[in-house]
Amino acid sequence: MAQETDLGNMRLLLLPPGTCDIKHRLSMNTFDVNLAHTPHEMALNSDRYDRLVAKSEVIGFFPADTDIRLRVTNTLPGCVLEVDDATLNKWTEVAEAPMVWRENVHGYRTDRVAADLARAAIQYLMHAARSKVPADRLTVEAIALAIAARGIARFSAPDGDVDDEITRWSRTARRKEIDRAIDLIETRLCEADLSIAQLANAARLSSSHFSAIFRSMIGETPYAFILRRRAEYARDLIIGTADPLAEIAFTAGFSSQAHMTVVMRKIFGATPAAMRN
Repeated sequence: MAQETDLGNMRLLLLPPGTCDIKHRLSMNTFDVNLAHTPHEMALNSDRYDRLVAKSEVIGFFPADTDIRLRVTNTLPGCVLEVDDATLNKWTEVAEAPMVWRENVHGYRTDRVAADLARAAIQYLMHAARSKVPADRLTVEAIALAIAARGIARFSAPDGDVDDEITRWSRTARRKEIDRAIDLIETRLCEADLSIAQLANAARLSSSHFSAIFRSMIGETPYAFILRRRAEYARDLIIGTADPLAEIAFTAGFSSQAHMTVVMRKIFGATPAAMRN
């Protein structure tokens, strides 16, 4: 009999080794992690069974309302994660993944990380059962979320690069934090005392963490970004006003006209005087 942990919007099930013969319409979206090289007889939304082999260390996905008929003899325990529609839709939207991925059955694909997560779930829950100590919900939920993340990335990544897809999610999740810092930069662009520490504080990150995330998302360091935006602002003043260059340098937040000249030559390939002329 399956060992079930109900997490509200998710259910994590451990399937014991042995023969399984089921006919069932799935009520939830299902990620199935298979550890052993196992022949299956399966019928999806039909009465006709097809024979397939789920290789070792693979993950598959079956959307809710799939009519599944399965005959299989498992030599190792299995791990199944069920997720309700609303939750999976939310995760897909947050990940900025195409919704269409979750509307179709996805056959088993190799994913050793998902397999390791399934092993962790099996080991932890079996230990809890043997010791008769209730499983910690947060621990089980963390493993379940990690399995879901691997599954979503595996089946929604357009080029199949799971690690790159998960890295993209990390950048997306940090977008609001970095946007707060960029808003502060734009608001205080011309203030010479604007510091990385102030930007990191606005993003609610440590200075080192902020700088690393900013560069990975924006493509340049916070300092380089500030200099470029000051140079662009100065360029517009040079072209659109008759203000003295030294005054423009001060207005745009540069320490001196010479500093402005060095930065603008590097960014635009021209000096302020050449731009004005």
